[in-house]
Amino acid sequence: MTLRVRAELRRSGGFRARSLRVVLDSDTLPRDQAAQLTSLVEQIDLTRVGAQIGAASNADLTRYQLAVEYGGRHWRGTVAEPCVPVELRPLLRFLTSAAR
Repeated sequence: MTLRVRAELRRSGGFRARSLRVVLDSDTLPRDQAAQLTSLVEQIDLTRVGAQIGAASNADLTRYQLAVEYGGRHWRGTVAEPCVPVELRPLLRFLTSAAR
């Protein structure tokens, strides 16, 4: 049995100010997308990544507010370009592409 994953991304700011919001839930996604979402979340040590995140205040920066629920655990964080941790980039790309 695979644990349920729910991820919410809100992107704001940036030069073009192209905002977006996407929420994905492994329970409602097609099987292949659910597996990919789960795999991406499992590859991230959210506790360690969370310790690296600092608050960015420049409105010109693209900011990502991310919330992840996995296996009964909840994690929230905000990151901004160019300081997005490498571990988060694949998940951010997946979520962003799902919003299109």
